[in-house]
Amino acid sequence: MDMTYKEENGKLQNELTEKNNNAYKWINPIFRGERDSQTQLFNKKTVINKIEKHLIESLNKDFIGNHSFLLIDIDNLKRINETCGHIYGDIVLETFAAYLAQSIEEEDIIGRIDGDGFVVIHNNIKSQDDIFYIAETICSLVREKLPGLKADVKLTVSIGISIFPKDGTTYEELFQKADIALNKAKISGKDKFVLYNSELNSNIFEGEMEQKRNKKKKKQNYEDILDAEKRLLNYTFDILSEDNSVEVSINKIFTEIGKFYNLSRITIFEDETINQKARVSYEWLNDGISPCILIPETDSLSQQYKSIFTNNSIYYFDDITKVDINPELKQLYEQMGIKSFVQCAIYDSNQFIGTINFEDCERTRIWPKSLLNTLLIITKVVSNYILQLRNKEELNNEIFFTQAMLNNQKLSNYAIKAGTYELLYVSEYTEKLFPNVKLGELCYNAIFGRSKPCAACPLNGLDHANKRYSVEAYNKKLGAWLSTTASTVDMPNGQKMNLLCSSDVTGFMERVKSKDNLTGLLTLSKFEAEAMKLIASSKEFQYAIVYSDFDKFKYINDEWGYSIGNDILKFYAEKISKHLYPMELFCRISGDIFVCLLLYKNKEEILDRIKIIFQAINQDYRTYFPKINPIIISGIYFMTKEDKVLSIAMDKANMARKRLKGFHKSTLSIYDENLHKTITKEKMIENRMHTALTSHEFIVYMQPKIELRSLNITGAEALVRWKTRNGEIMNPSEFIPIFEKNGFILELDFYVYEEAFKMLRRWLDMGKNPVIISVNVSRLHIDDDLFIQKLEYLIRKYNLPTNLIEIEITESIFLNGLDRLKRFLGNLREKGFLISIDDFGSGFSSLNLLKTLPVDILKLDKDFLTYDVMDDKDKIVIANIINLAKGLGLKVISEGVETLDQARFLKENHCDMVQGYFFYKPMPMEELEKLLF
Repeated sequence: MDMTYKEENGKLQNELTEKNNNAYKWINPIFRGERDSQTQLFNKKTVINKIEKHLIESLNKDFIGNHSFLLIDIDNLKRINETCGHIYGDIVLETFAAYLAQSIEEEDIIGRIDGDGFVVIHNNIKSQDDIFYIAETICSLVREKLPGLKADVKLTVSIGISIFPKDGTTYEELFQKADIALNKAKISGKDKFVLYNSELNSNIFEGEMEQKRNKKKKKQNYEDILDAEKRLLNYTFDILSEDNSVEVSINKIFTEIGKFYNLSRITIFEDETINQKARVSYEWLNDGISPCILIPETDSLSQQYKSIFTNNSIYYFDDITKVDINPELKQLYEQMGIKSFVQCAIYDSNQFIGTINFEDCERTRIWPKSLLNTLLIITKVVSNYILQLRNKEELNNEIFFTQAMLNNQKLSNYAIKAGTYELLYVSEYTEKLFPNVKLGELCYNAIFGRSKPCAACPLNGLDHANKRYSVEAYNKKLGAWLSTTASTVDMPNGQKMNLLCSSDVTGFMERVKSKDNLTGLLTLSKFEAEAMKLIASSKEFQYAIVYSDFDKFKYINDEWGYSIGNDILKFYAEKISKHLYPMELFCRISGDIFVCLLLYKNKEEILDRIKIIFQAINQDYRTYFPKINPIIISGIYFMTKEDKVLSIAMDKANMARKRLKGFHKSTLSIYDENLHKTITKEKMIENRMHTALTSHEFIVYMQPKIELRSLNITGAEALVRWKTRNGEIMNPSEFIPIFEKNGFILELDFYVYEEAFKMLRRWLDMGKNPVIISVNVSRLHIDDDLFIQKLEYLIRKYNLPTNLIEIEITESIFLNGLDRLKRFLGNLREKGFLISIDDFGSGFSSLNLLKTLPVDILKLDKDFLTYDVMDDKDKIVIANIINLAKGLGLKVISEGVETLDQARFLKENHCDMVQGYFFYKPMPMEELEKLLF
């Protein structure tokens, strides 16, 4: 090509911007971040801040008077975009913004708050007539000055008006009232302005709006057409400069062109590079138009259009019936229903490769010269863009697939300058293996960590007779066996270089030797091969898989060193091996993970045998490693005749093992039908949890808290229920433990928080006096450094006072990191949140902690009230805990109250609040709202 896309782009843009666009001369240069990029008015954030500041200043200055708040909406802008194209819609927005800015006073505030919405603060209005005059002026400007290029498109605006300070003293209050008035204007037929009042009766003031509109259509003038076509070209440049795919960019451009010029079809025909067959690479269709008919594969575009594009790059006809061309082409046009068309040629380095076709299937038309020039320029820009991207895409694909194949094979490639060992190139995978390697370094030092060339270097085998040579050697730096091949290649500049390609063959070497380096046990691949043979040949006995690892083995390595850790693993391998029978296998999978294949006739016998083996090993560990006490966690799966895949049986034994993680003594878990059902249900819950959250299947319930002295509802606890797709309510005990284990509880908790905060915000907006809402905090939140920030974000989002929120922490959290917990609760309390200890007395905490933790409320565990009738010991314990908490200045609430006697006892002993089924069960938020208000 004679000119690159970038050069052509710049040339065309320079030609198109010779004449300055005066649409926004009224804008003074200011900080760009405050302005809406399209209209140059204040953007939403800025205009809200400026209005809020202005209102506060008016209040502080004891301002006596009124400001009008105008909420303006362009009617039917979405339909205008759909029917006339986004370019025309942009013209409407920009022109309206300019007129709107000219129609207000300098001290007024104006901004764009969404796609077709604007807001204006008109200062110090004297009377209602002032308001109506401004509103009618804006409406008249739109009716009279904005038909623009489309004389048959009626443009109007609707306006909602509220008054400061009568209707509100904040932006939000004025906006809500103006929005109500705006909706009234829309419902009443649009092209109106409405002043808000509490009744909204008889408030549609059309002022002096003319009853009869001038419906005479205005003709498009030449300057408007040129301006629109310039915008169309600028839009094309803008789209092509965005980071979109080719398909997305072309579709956006063709949609604008097609809608703007009311075309039927736009297509790109291209000759395929390899077989020179014609194909449609891109196509845009207007509503109701059929796709084009492909040219027969036997003919190429070059042959079809040989006589057409001889001297020109553009070919067009106003009326297809008057075309005198190749009969086959004319028949093709008629079959596609074309009545009028423009075809612009696409060239690559002066070689014709296709066309962009602009077609009208509805009518014949005259194609003005300016329009032909515009379409030709767009064709050049689009075709250059496509060719540039296609060449780049082909190159990137070649690089990508080459690199992917190398990485997939785990091939490490590097090149050195012949005779120097100096690195000229390293592949991506080589950089991953050796992240500190640098070009220019010596390969034997940078890659192999040696001070001199490697003795087993494959370069030593290269000579005139051998252009390629391979060796296998162990790389200590990687701890792996490498097979490396060296070859000599000529560079484009004539110099020679050596290309070396290495592959990791450790797995192959280990499979060959079949023994684990550390323990001498079978490798996994050898174990699997031998195990399948034994299982297939066994007639009298059955087999069980025992999957084991050491709990917190990383701690042993970190605390005692890898040498001691290796000794423990070798000791375990040796002891287990001594207890194996013939026809049994033992393998180290990796790290501290082992698997056994054991024979058995009945389950009780093998479980007793395993128990004896592990008792002996634990005794030996206490003898030889007295200060460490390694803990072995195992899972067992009893194979059946139906088990055909060994890996599945091993997975099941591993699942059983995982159920015991965190146990503080060596133990064994059995994979049985109950565990299978539990794991299956857990998997089902985990597979559904994310979809359930986005689908709002989780429902927030509230359980009221009752003040015993007044028997009034003084608070409520936010709980969660899962209403599945079939309408069933899942108990929290079925899914909460799973979510706490897999971490999903973090997302679910914040979902509950937000739903509860929405409810509080609604109550405050209703003018109600809300009760305190308590929310639960999981132990996982304590370890989240951003938890408090995220909680504060929700508080700010819903503008809530923190003293309406009670944070409930379960007593079990005290087990982990007491100092961190104190800081966590202290930070929350400093910010005004109430803190309560939930489930107090369930067995984890010490009464001594109450005097050191920053808490406000003590919540007695429901297990204190397990029985309907409390005995004297229960009463003494509860009474003393209440008395102690009161002495520390804490409020006390008891949960699980289900009888009148329990409630009476708690009241007699000065318990502040209760919660339980005797008063109220957990209920949907709407029911709580009915109870309270």
